[in-house]
Amino acid sequence: MASPYLCAAGAQDMSVTSSIWKVVLSLIFVIAFIPACLWLMKRFQFAQMKLGKSDIKIISAQSLGAKEKLMLVEVEGERLLIGVTPQTISHLRSFPPKATSFASVMEEVDRENTAAKKDDGDAT
Repeated sequence: MASPYLCAAGAQDMSVTSSIWKVVLSLIFVIAFIPACLWLMKRFQFAQMKLGKSDIKIISAQSLGAKEKLMLVEVEGERLLIGVTPQTISHLRSFPPKATSFASVMEEVDRENTAAKKDDGDAT
């Protein structure tokens, strides 16, 4: 015959096991819920940006360090190269709207710098 103590111990083991499963399932739910919320926030933010139709467009951004960036933005058809740091935003150069990519803009700047160096070399 089973003693009442063994029955009570079996019931207690079952309740401990079920509570462990409840904790594990709750943890899995929370871990899955956080990325789902982040995804929804990004999705709604992107939808708001589309609906806003802002006159300022970020064409390209290049990270230069932990908190420094070069950004090519378009405002009213004119492209601007700006430097962004935690303290300041600096206008570096303006470009006509013909440039199609950040790489082509950087190549144009490189060509102009090379030409300027040649002119400086010829002057000395």
